[in-house]
Amino acid sequence: MSGLQETFDGRVEFIVLDIDDSGADGTRSQLGITAQAQYLLVDSAGQIVRRWFGVINEGQIASEIEGLLQS
Repeated sequence: MSGLQETFDGRVEFIVLDIDDSGADGTRSQLGITAQAQYLLVDSAGQIVRRWFGVINEGQIASEIEGLLQS
């Protein structure tokens, strides 16, 4: 994930929610995150564009981000 953060630095905000941090319960609930290893792509209006589970392919996510940035 750090590679994506470097690639999109200044253009995309990355937020990491710790599943063990009860202070993030409200945000996790709002986004429908119920387990570890979930990744969301959220647009500027707060709408979930895409959701991934488990091991991620950073190339695929980078492509999705680029598409969203261009729209």
